[in-house]
Amino acid sequence: MKQLLDFETQLFNQGKKFIAGVDEVGRGPLAGPLVVAAVVLNLESILTNNDVLSENYSKINDSKKLPEKMRINLDSFIRTNAIEFSIVEIGVEEIDRTGIGKCNLLGFKRAISRLKIALDHVLTDSFIVPSFAPEKQTNIVRGDTKSISIAAASIVAKVYRDQIMKTHDSTYPEYGFAKHKGYGTKQHIEAITRNGPCELHRKSFEPVKSFLNSQPARVI
Repeated sequence: MKQLLDFETQLFNQGKKFIAGVDEVGRGPLAGPLVVAAVVLNLESILTNNDVLSENYSKINDSKKLPEKMRINLDSFIRTNAIEFSIVEIGVEEIDRTGIGKCNLLGFKRAISRLKIALDHVLTDSFIVPSFAPEKQTNIVRGDTKSISIAAASIVAKVYRDQIMKTHDSTYPEYGFAKHKGYGTKQHIEAITRNGPCELHRKSFEPVKSFLNSQPARVI
């Protein structure tokens, strides 16, 4: 946990109390939305109080490294104890129209703009927050493994997006969304080849794009 607090500790010691961590989930899948979360943890409690919450904070890590059950439990803990958080969902239509790179930046911007608290600083996983003062943000490569605030945002975003894909699984059971969450697994690509894409698929992503180009024009 100490390593994940290095950035926050340095900023907190500079008098910066309200620090948002921002991360996205769903940049690479063939289907489903991009989800961005921003989380403002109670750093004063974490850094100055040795309370009963510390055990839960110590479990926060990059969402990809955590078992699903732990992610879900931590998501609830983070939402309950954070000073504030926001979640932004960017749908397939906007991704296809705008491009995933621009959507990533838009998602970060929207997530920060939805926070009502006046932020002292923002920590992001690699990407910048457009229209937010450069001197008030730190963009960290693999930030979800180096900052507790970014890691918390990654957990909130992933649990939210995973639940979306599980819900869609009942509508489109032939694709197995509950299992692979829209990522390009062998099972998923075989399902696209067999059934064609559905409305959840990103038409600008390969191999969905090539599949559509090879088929007679049709409404999907």
